[in-house]
Amino acid sequence: MNKSIKLMLAVLAFFMIIGCSGNQGVLVGDTVDIENYNRPLNIVKYQWSFDTKPPTSRLDPRDFIPSNYHPNVTFIPDVPGRYIVRLTMINNEGSVLHKNFIYTADRQPNYLVNIEEKKPVKKVKTVKTTPQAPKIIEIPVVTEKIILTKTTVTKTPNEWQKAPKPGQNPEEIEQEPAYSTESVTEVIEETKEPVVMEGEEVVSSATIATIKVKTNAKYTLQVSSSTVEVYAIELKNKLIAEGYDSFIQKAEVEGLMRYRIRVGHFTSYDEAKVYRLKMLDETDFEPWIDKIK
Repeated sequence: MNKSIKLMLAVLAFFMIIGCSGNQGVLVGDTVDIENYNRPLNIVKYQWSFDTKPPTSRLDPRDFIPSNYHPNVTFIPDVPGRYIVRLTMINNEGSVLHKNFIYTADRQPNYLVNIEEKKPVKKVKTVKTTPQAPKIIEIPVVTEKIILTKTTVTKTPNEWQKAPKPGQNPEEIEQEPAYSTESVTEVIEETKEPVVMEGEEVVSSATIATIKVKTNAKYTLQVSSSTVEVYAIELKNKLIAEGYDSFIQKAEVEGLMRYRIRVGHFTSYDEAKVYRLKMLDETDFEPWIDKIK
């Protein structure tokens, strides 16, 4: 066997080692560590990228930690689907080598699905009630004062003039202005009639602001989680712009600060479940229910 055949077999064996790793299952929001893989000893440069990812994923090479040029990196899947991470390596001879890592991300399991809230048992007395008329709730009258400033200039002749002294020219006397002006300010008040709704309860804007912050809330919806604060803030602002009560909750996991993007404050599991179905129908996100800690 000559040297050229031996060299070709060695190169083939090398690429079989470098090729790609098997498909691994992960969960959305969990950290995926890529390390301890087979690589030659003469590598001088590493570069990571996403060869394939779900259409709704917002990840890019900047999301690799500590950077996409480090030998060992981590990343966090943000939506379910298939991720193929591509590693490009350059050795000290200038040869370019590639290796792929395949991951399939699933949604986080709903650990609270079998948890039922224990509600106190109350004795209910049966009371016969008569049909009542539809409930009418009136919003308090809101009075807005609109102040209009109207300046009316009235010229009033100045009848008191200084008389000249003997031998003095009248034109040399400094007289008061021939006219004086007067400014008048008028205040106009307008009252807006209240809106009366029949058959349903009317909630004012002040009441809505109170509803959004529930001190006795137990559950929330977690949309995503990231170790990159800028990405978390961007996603939170996007959800707020779409009308969702979004906020960020920080949590330190294994020495790493995570920024959890969450939506809503719910007092019961059923209420959170209904809102989750609403988000599944209106958005591309697949949030899961979690307890507020």
